[in-house]
Amino acid sequence: MTYTFPCPMESISKEVAAAYLRDVDPPWKAFWFHMYRVARNLKEFAAGLETISDDVFRYHVDGQKNDLSRWVQEVVGDSVLARRLDTVRDQQEAARLVQERVTTLETALK
Repeated sequence: MTYTFPCPMESISKEVAAAYLRDVDPPWKAFWFHMYRVARNLKEFAAGLETISDDVFRYHVDGQKNDLSRWVQEVVGDSVLARRLDTVRDQQEAARLVQERVTTLETALK
């Protein structure tokens, strides 16, 4: 399944893109991949999603919770990506979505 983000790159301001890509502050709000890896920003989050085990993914995403979507919404503030992640139940698809969003945001900064 392929997702495309509803907002074209041109509509994302440099300020918003920079805000979504920044390291979280305070540092304790980083995403902890169940005692495995820490992500302080979306780029590290994408890298973490590519390397975690299926068990770690299922720890964070199950029928009752989605830690990935919640962190992106509440800490990063990217509601578009958070909505996309809320429907994903596959580690590879989640990693692809986050990496796609990072690429879109980095392009908006240029």
